Amino acid sequence: MPRERAASGLERTARLLDLVPYISSHQGISVKELGEVFHTSENHLVEDLTTLWMCGLPGYTPLELMEISFESGYVTIQNAQTLQRPRALSKDEALSLILGLNALHDQVSTENPSVALEINALINKLSNVVGSSITSRISNTDEVSASIRSTLIDAISRRQRVEITYHSIARDSVTTRTILPLDSQINNEVEYILAFCEHSHSHRTFRLDRILSARRSETPMTEKSLNEMSDEIGKLPASISISSRHRDVNEILNIQIPAGNVSGSFQVNIEVFSQDWLTRAVMSLGGAATVSQPLAASVAQRASKALLGYEI
Repeated sequence: MPRERAASGLERTARLLDLVPYISSHQGISVKELGEVFHTSENHLVEDLTTLWMCGLPGYTPLELMEISFESGYVTIQNAQTLQRPRALSKDEALSLILGLNALHDQVSTENPSVALEINALINKLSNVVGSSITSRISNTDEVSASIRSTLIDAISRRQRVEITYHSIARDSVTTRTILPLDSQINNEVEYILAFCEHSHSHRTFRLDRILSARRSETPMTEKSLNEMSDEIGKLPASISISSRHRDVNEILNIQIPAGNVSGSFQVNIEVFSQDWLTRAVMSLGGAATVSQPLAASVAQRASKALLGYEI
């Protein structure tokens, strides 16, 4: 098994500051569970706990140092009152949360107004960290109708067909087509809907901000479209090797992490319906996941084209 990547000084310092308040509110937590919470190995966690053992207020006698016990495999901490509160968010962290909350607000504002009010309250609190002058200028992407997004997300969960009006920039035309939405994703801050399109009889990717209207279709899919979709789905096998960023891999590729393999590497075989989608997904993970043949060449070619843009 490959060695776990060593954390940078800043990453480890942030983890040390986060460990104290977490342990204070979770007295008696096991070393194993604590390592899983902080996405690190037990060995690295023991090194962190040993470091905290020597931390405290000036004077650095047993009266001022924190008291940490973990030899039994369970962690407790005493005399840590000065660090019991979680550290404040940085501006970058607060901005990331605000952007995510804005996107979530757009999705629930129509159907769950009470939840939308709670999200607004959180955004206002976070605005105090970065300043209202900055948050007032924050914009996620082009405006997307909350009702359109809600209709498509609901159709994905219910496996329902949707009639959409779509503006194609490449052709500079507006078309009406019936699709079966399969998944949604965000790439470079742009939302996309992955769907089977009855108009083209194949899988297509639609930018959400270019969907002008969307309504559920009560007409069942034709037998021809069902057969074509069945022929395409799951026809592209791929072998994926995952080395890090397991949570991101799970969210983007929908790959479950094997039990007990929090920080190790593993390989899985999957089937996808779109080579272009898998190529973009693997590239977005920045080396945390690699794909073998037959798609390795496609990923390498796309990466080479991207590097040309930087004249490397």
